[in-house]
Amino acid sequence: MMLVAALMLLQGLPDGPPDEDLTEVQEITVIAQKLRQIQVGVSRDAQGKYQCGVSETTGLVKLDAELCRATTKCVRKGRDSQDDVRACVEKAKPGMMTRIHDYLHAERAGAGA
Repeated sequence: MMLVAALMLLQGLPDGPPDEDLTEVQEITVIAQKLRQIQVGVSRDAQGKYQCGVSETTGLVKLDAELCRATTKCVRKGRDSQDDVRACVEKAKPGMMTRIHDYLHAERAGAGA
């Protein structure tokens, strides 16, 4: 499912040198594959503060944080079953991938400057 969302996102990549576009496509595809394998755990401490952790990293700290933020938001909205949380997070993934695409693009532009 995430791979489909990533591929849909990739259709909107800006035109640029073909090698750069190919690199972004490959990075986003790898990230999408990793996302399917990661488990996210959300709990509350004694003070009621939400805590989040991932079973493994995506390789991008920013994406790990986005994934935790989205999952925690779903739990705060009252999603209490694993299936409900998963469905809620799936709805958030296209937006996360857009932000990650923008982040990677900005990082690449900054490196070339």
